[in-house]
Order: sequence, then C-alpha cells, then structure tokens
Amino acid sequence: MHKTRHWFEPKFLLEKTRRIFNTLLCDGAKNVDMSTTNCYMSGLAVFHLKFPSLLQFEQARLDEPRIRANLKTLYGVERAPCDTQLRKRLDVKSTKPIRYAIKSHINMLQRTKALETMKFLDGYYLISGDATGFYSSNSVKCNHCCTKVHNRGKDTEYTEYTHQMLVGSIVHPDAKTVFPIGFEPIEREDGSTKNDCEQIAGKRWIDNFRQDHPKLPVIFLGDGLYSKGPFIKKLKQQNMRYILVAKPDDHKALYDYFWAGGGEDIVDMTVISKHLQNRYRFMYDVQLNDYHPDLKVTVVYNEETNTATEKTVKRMWVTDLPVTKENVATIVKGARTRWKIENETFNSLKTKGYNFEHNYGHGYNGLANVFAGLMLLAFLIDQILEAFNKTFQAVLKKMISRIRTWEKCRSVFLIYYVSTWEAFYQAILDPPVISI
Repeated sequence: MHKTRHWFEPKFLLEKTRRIFNTLLCDGAKNVDMSTTNCYMSGLAVFHLKFPSLLQFEQARLDEPRIRANLKTLYGVERAPCDTQLRKRLDVKSTKPIRYAIKSHINMLQRTKALETMKFLDGYYLISGDATGFYSSNSVKCNHCCTKVHNRGKDTEYTEYTHQMLVGSIVHPDAKTVFPIGFEPIEREDGSTKNDCEQIAGKRWIDNFRQDHPKLPVIFLGDGLYSKGPFIKKLKQQNMRYILVAKPDDHKALYDYFWAGGGEDIVDMTVISKHLQNRYRFMYDVQLNDYHPDLKVTVVYNEETNTATEKTVKRMWVTDLPVTKENVATIVKGARTRWKIENETFNSLKTKGYNFEHNYGHGYNGLANVFAGLMLLAFLIDQILEAFNKTFQAVLKKMISRIRTWEKCRSVFLIYYVSTWEAFYQAILDPPVISI
C-alpha cells in the first residue's frame, strides 16, 4: 500500500484550518483572540466527529478529561468553550473564515495535482451549483431569516422562518467524491423586509468564486432556475462556461425555434449501445428569449431510451461550449453530473450523519449560517480523506457504511486518550484489547 502524502493527513488539514482561523480572527499581531479560534475549531470538531447535538458534546467535555485532552491533541483546541459560549461567540454574520479555509484546501488540491483526475473536457472542472434548505421553524427566528406566510388572510395564517444556502461542488461523472468549493447563504439583510432569492445569491456566489479562484477553468452546471439571461450574462462576465437545464415552460420560444429548425442548422444523430438508444440533437446560435436578443446559446437535446424497458427520458440544456458530433455525448454526460450536488453533497449532509438539518443553535445574527458552513467544511475534509488518505479508506472499507464509521470515530474519541491521528485510526482498524 502506497503511503499517504502528508497534505492529505487529517493533522495537516486541521492545522492548516486552525492557522487560517487564527489569522483572520486575530486582533493585531500581539493580541490573538485564541478564544474565538478555539470556538471555530470546537464547532468544527463537533461536526467532524458528527456529534448529534451540542448538549452531548458539552456533557462529554465536562465529564471526561480525556475529551479535553483529545480536543487539544487532535484539533488544537487549548480550552474548549461551553455550549452557551460557543453559540454566543459564533453568532456573527460573517462566514469569511470558513470560506477562506475551503478556498485554501481547494488550492492545496490544485498545487498537489490531486484535482487532475477531476478535469473534464479540455481541462475544465465541472461545478454543480444549487441551493438547499437547512432550517425551518414557525416560531424561532433571527435577524436574517427569510420568511414565507402560509394561509394568508385565514384563521390558520402563520409565518415560516427559513435558512437556505447555495453550494457549489466540483464533480466528475466518474468520481465518487465531490469537493465543495464555495457556499453563499440565502438570507435577509439587516432591517430589510424583502427576502433574498437563489438567483441573487447565485450571482454573489459567482463573484466570490472568481475572487477566490480567478483563473480556474470551470463549467457551471445548474437547473432550470439558472438558465435566465441575467445569470448567464453574469457567468460570461466572470469567464465561466455553462451547461444549464432548459425547461419547456421557461423557454417556449427557444423550444419552438429549436424544433422548427432543420437542414444544416441542426445536427441530429442516434447512438445505440447495449440496451440504450441515445438520440442527440443540437443547434448553434439560438436566441435565449425575446428579453435578451443579444444572448445566443447552443441548445443540446438528449433522448435516452432503454430498449429493454421501453422507458424514455428527454432532456434539454443550453450551453456556450463548442458542441460537435464527436463530443456531444461527453457534454451530455457532464450535464447529467449536475445531480451530484443533490445526491453526493446534499443527501450526504442530510442523511449520512452530518445532521445538516438539525438545529444546533439559531442565534440572532449568523449562528445558523456559521454552523452550516462548518458542517460543509467538515464534509470537504472528509471528502479529501476519502479520496486520497489510504488509512481513512481502510477505515471506510472496514466499517462498510459512513454512519458506522462516524459512530466508531466518536467512540474512539470518547473512550481513549489519543496521541495522534494515526493512533486514532489504528484503534479503529485494530482495536486494543482491554482487560478489566
């Protein structure tokens, strides 16, 4: 078995994260607020170890001195805050330290050439972007909750308070792992009576992404909500290619023009393999809609039929990529990878032990967003370990499921004094025999 490079060891990743937090949270060179850094790292430890609640983490911290010792050894937490202090100190609006930590880890993957296997179609990286909700309540709210009134004007009228987050992940059709590369909270500004929305948050996400990764060649994958003129123009402005879902209800004129086309304007071909019959049809220089006559796109249509079940699925996208007979199947394969933001990112966060939708604390300002960002950072670290750390891969293989892996990791953390991450994983792979 090849040895894992040190860049992909949990010790390196967590120490790097702590340095970033320490740098961004300091108040002058001689007055480093270690308490705030400890709060961020303690929060990260909660989500990295998948504690189901802050209360359980707090009880373990108070009851067992080895927990405090392990926090210091593994996460560099000199003195862990109580749960009340943790919530209070992290109830800030800015998620900037977390964003910079994610940026730094992605840059490390680039420098070490680890991202080379994620390249797609002439050296681009596919980034699938979408929004998901992670908090909803009819009573508990903060200054930045979005609101929705239900049953307006009736006796049963009530207001729902929500938080959402737009996330972009690097994906690849042939890769199991995904790498979150940025997130943007969907929230109301202080004093505003108007809700934020996914498209506006998406534009902020694009600007932040290009600020963090100015030269990264990417193709943005998005659903039908993003195939609108202003959003596409924002992508073009920031030098980002795109493949976006086009639905008939949103693009009736485009659909009519596309299906009325013929002759040299249209390429229509069918490929048969095993039980699948794929029809590909594409057309250049199609006007997106009447509101943006200057915006021309290439339309790609795919009709896939399973000849064994006679089931047919039809899909259409708009793109600015140069589509040819030779690469249309590859482009369609990349476009369909958009689902990895749902399946491999959001589904993992919500059902694989991260407790993404659990309310660890709502606060009054930005606590909910900070906690959600720390969960995403913990998920990125796990994905890096899963992709490149040989020992962690062995742990996953032995435990079979991720839920069992997180339970075993938490058990080792709670039961033993752990000297290093190597010893931590070894205690899972080859548990020590204890006689009582």
